[in-house]
Formats: sequence, C-alpha cells, structure tokens
Amino acid sequence: MTSQFTKLFSFILANVHDPAAPEDAALRLPCYSCMSPYLEDHYPYISHLYRKPLSFDTHCDKHSLETSYLYSKNCSDMCVTLRINDVVGGRRRHGYMRGCLSDLHGYNHSLIRTLAERQGCLDTTARELFLPTAQRQELEPSRLSLCACHNNLCNFSVSPPCFFIFLFVILVIFLMR
Repeated sequence: MTSQFTKLFSFILANVHDPAAPEDAALRLPCYSCMSPYLEDHYPYISHLYRKPLSFDTHCDKHSLETSYLYSKNCSDMCVTLRINDVVGGRRRHGYMRGCLSDLHGYNHSLIRTLAERQGCLDTTARELFLPTAQRQELEPSRLSLCACHNNLCNFSVSPPCFFIFLFVILVIFLMR
C-alpha cells in the first residue's frame, strides 16, 4: 500500500504544472544546452568540469547557431556560451559548450562576478575559470572565451552585445562625414 501511494505521489509531482509567479520568473531562464560533438568522446575526462548537456551537436559549433536543432533547459542563474580553444592531435580546434552557469562545476566566483551584473564576454584560461582541486591541478592553460547573458535563449552567439554598439558608432561616424 505504501509503495503504491509513493508511486502515485511521485507521478503527481512529476506531472503537475506549476505556473511560475512573475517574481519567480528569474529562476526559469531558458537557455540552449549543447556541446561540440568531438567533446562527447572526451566527456568522461571533462565531466568534473562540465555538466552533461542535452545534446552533442554540430549545430552547437557555430558563432551564431541554427537554434531549431537544439534543446533548451531552464536555468536558475544565467545562460553561458563557453568557446574552448583546444589542440586535438596537434591541430587547433574550437569547441563550444552552451548551457547554464551552474553547468560549470567549481567555477571561480570572483572571475564571474562582473558577468553576473551585466551581460558580456571575458577571455580567460581553464586554470583561472575553475577553482583548483586534486582533479584540476593538471589543467592546461588553454584559452577560453566565456559569454554570459540574462535573457531567454540568449546563448546562441559568442559575440558580445557591444559589437553591435561598435557597428552603430562606426555607421554614425561614417554618416556624419
């Protein structure tokens, strides 16, 4: 009897719709969740750094990706795009991880503090981004670009929003001539 009640209760909890109150909306920020396909083979070795995404897809590799092929999930913090500059087999390769900030295990909060206040990008290294632990002592100083944003499904690009402002300023200067 108890096990049947537990199963019924679990079913109800899993299937009941909980409409978010307006003040609770910040806790339900939809973000794309994916990684570059080549990282799937290496995931057992990087699982201490990143939570597994909803997909490993080539559409995740673009600077501005084709979003109709990707999955999204709710985040409680902010959306991020991490561009990883790897060397695989002696060749440079750019990998991408898109998801929530909380998908990064043990990140350096001091480094991320500026992104929490405003959206944008920062260039860093794996050694600077992740706090040192026994597993992370051997991290390579490879370059990373971390972009963060606070809007629904905003992690579709690695271009910071100031790029568009820069283009606008150039256009205004050109028109004023």
